Amino acid sequence: MTRTDTTKPTKPEETETSGEEETAMEEPLKVKGVEKESGEAVAGKRAWARMPGKAALVRATVAVALVGSVVTAGLQWYQADQAAQRDAERREVRSSAAEFGEALLSYDHTKLQAARDRVLGLASDDFAKTYDEAFTGGLEGVITKLKASATATVRTVYLEEIEAGTAKAVVVMDSEVTSTAGTRRVLGSYLDMRLTRRGDEWKVTEVTSVGAANETMTDPDGEQQKPDAGVPSPDPSP
Repeated sequence: MTRTDTTKPTKPEETETSGEEETAMEEPLKVKGVEKESGEAVAGKRAWARMPGKAALVRATVAVALVGSVVTAGLQWYQADQAAQRDAERREVRSSAAEFGEALLSYDHTKLQAARDRVLGLASDDFAKTYDEAFTGGLEGVITKLKASATATVRTVYLEEIEAGTAKAVVVMDSEVTSTAGTRRVLGSYLDMRLTRRGDEWKVTEVTSVGAANETMTDPDGEQQKPDAGVPSPDPSP
């Protein structure tokens, strides 16, 4: 009898190499994915680092505000300094005009040289020459003859704009002249002046009398006289 081989055919063994190969094939993909995500994360972090943070924005805002404050303060300081210079200049002109008005209308017949020198020291060269000619050419003799003395006070000084080293001023004066001819009072007389800066000083270049609010003249006995009967004040420039 023939023996039949009943041995079952064996299945081919499943190799583990296929799984390992599968795993090996998947690993590069996973690594690549990780590398890709890491690159994007790094790029994002770099972009975020480049973006200004809240603290940086605050610092920038403060810096801009600080610069603006410095510029504004500098401009205000400059404007204040310019205004102070203008005010100081106006005070100088007002003082020079007032001083000249008092010098022009004040004198003592016993000290005429001092009165003359005072006026000349406040006048420009051209006006000083004009005044000196008028003073020595007749006024000095009249004052000496009548033994006249005069006092003057300044009520106020009006100024116009000061430009390019020149100024205009109107000085309001009260004056009184006493002499052997009597007493002459002039209230509210107006002296229109032109001044020019000479170095650190303001010199009078021209002066014109434009009238007075009130003028009286009394003789030694107290009788009213015509105002032109008394001793004239020093003549202004023509």
